[in-house]
Amino acid sequence: MSKEPKRIQSVERSFIILETLSLSDAPLSLQTISESVQLNKTTVHGLLATMCSLGYVTNSKQGYALGLRFRELSKPLEQKDEVIRRHFSSLLKNMAQLTNNTAYLAIKSGQQEYLYIDAIEKDNPLTIRSPRGKREGLATSAIGKVFLAFDKALQRQFRLQNAFPQSLNDELQEVIRLGFALDLEQAEPNLHCLAFPLYLSGELVAVAGVSGAATELTQPRLVHFAQTFLKRQA
Repeated sequence: MSKEPKRIQSVERSFIILETLSLSDAPLSLQTISESVQLNKTTVHGLLATMCSLGYVTNSKQGYALGLRFRELSKPLEQKDEVIRRHFSSLLKNMAQLTNNTAYLAIKSGQQEYLYIDAIEKDNPLTIRSPRGKREGLATSAIGKVFLAFDKALQRQFRLQNAFPQSLNDELQEVIRLGFALDLEQAEPNLHCLAFPLYLSGELVAVAGVSGAATELTQPRLVHFAQTFLKRQA
């Protein structure tokens, strides 16, 4: 059985601090950061000082904020995301028009989450707001289960770090069999969702999804939409 890779505590703590800074609209004080990440100020100050010296964090009278060096790191990822967005833009528009609900495009974001990178909204009062830029857990939605079902490496890593009940394994096998995933009020009451994998050059690069009110996007309609979209992808 595979063992979970050794984790370096100082690296984990540094990234927790960086994520905290990324979620704030304004610079944060040392005290605020310390309380948010639940570490003592001496430890946080040392990590921040190191990251400041590397250019990944800045320190001013207003407090600490992300440094401009992150722009250099993010450029290749932004370019890759843009390629994916452009490639599947017509599919996303078609999904939104056909279902009269909001269609989503998501990519993996580490071993625990996925990230919405695009959405096409429709003027349907039953549709939910676009979650563009929002992160979600892998095991709690149709989109996440598609990532887990069709990415064996990701699934192995997820198993190492999370409880993996037989019920989840059964769900993933069903997703593989059908080629798509449904969420029928599992993640949220009165909400139905559909998701299916998207490939470029034989590689799973994203997952497309659509969500709407359970009374409108019934299970038979979602299955019909799934079969339609998958045929167009073939």
